[in-house]
Amino acid sequence: MIDGAPGGPGRLPNGPRLSLVIPAYNEAARLEAGFARLTAALVSGAIDAQSTQFIVVDDGSADDTTPCARAIFASLPHVLVIRLPENRGKGAAVRAGVAAAVAPLIAFADADMAIDPIQTPQFVRALSHADLAIGSRAASGASVDRASIHRSVMNRTFNVLVNTVTRVSLDDTQCGFKAFRGPVARLLFHFSVTERMAFDVEVLALARHLKMSITQVPVHWQRVKGSRVRSWSDTPSMIRDVLRAPRRFDAAPAVPGVEVSLPGPLIASGSAHLRELGQRWPVLYRGGANFTVLFPLVEPAQVPGHIERLGAALGLDAPGPITLSLAALTALTPLTLSWDDALIASTVA
Repeated sequence: MIDGAPGGPGRLPNGPRLSLVIPAYNEAARLEAGFARLTAALVSGAIDAQSTQFIVVDDGSADDTTPCARAIFASLPHVLVIRLPENRGKGAAVRAGVAAAVAPLIAFADADMAIDPIQTPQFVRALSHADLAIGSRAASGASVDRASIHRSVMNRTFNVLVNTVTRVSLDDTQCGFKAFRGPVARLLFHFSVTERMAFDVEVLALARHLKMSITQVPVHWQRVKGSRVRSWSDTPSMIRDVLRAPRRFDAAPAVPGVEVSLPGPLIASGSAHLRELGQRWPVLYRGGANFTVLFPLVEPAQVPGHIERLGAALGLDAPGPITLSLAALTALTPLTLSWDDALIASTVA
């Protein structure tokens, strides 16, 4: 069994199946109300506390967000509270949470839980046939309570701009609940460089660029007072980020990895190891007994240890490291990622 400790190359054998990332900036006053909505989802069975890792990322708050989060989430078995040393933006906070996630499915939700978390199983089920499942307030079957006219017009106008510039062809790129197959989340957030509110656009544009499948899940959205989106002051920077999104692909950092060729006697056992590994990390099938294992969001100093443990698990000498640029990975599309669809059924059971 490949080591699944945080930072290790695999996943916990009996650990969480879903990691829920909750970015938070100056949310001390609203965390409790959001947690109450989360508790209702736990009580109903929509979210299983025993198989879910909750990651609260404090984005350099000036209030007591971190101690409040630790106190409020203390009753849950798998909780990690991360504090960034300075305010960098929601995109940076979500990226930090994705990097710390240990589960093979990853979602993120706003701290106010404006998207009712009782809908989580819909997102998990959608991942059985898609790489990403994104909430949509515009899809058929969605409902919106107490939305301001100004906010609605701003969202529709922004979405028209997004689709015109990036051609992602999605109804609602800014909805605050999105779910991913774990390897996909790690790969997309590794290449993403946008740190503030328009990070969703860049992540979705990257997914389209890499020919990943995206499904939209209609959601129930309820307006919660105290939103961190400042309509007038945030809009110009969001527009700039949207316009820059396609051009930023050239700035995406290369992803470290390793190429593996399994000798005949190890094909059966090695493929099983790589299949399990592929629940956390991107494992690209290259034909025959050839695979490429990637380690996105891993610090450079940790890569040799990952490769050494991988070689030991496969019964091979530690293979030599490689790096793949976004352009090189794009040339391999459509990507064939190792994945176990039975995981979806066990997650929502």
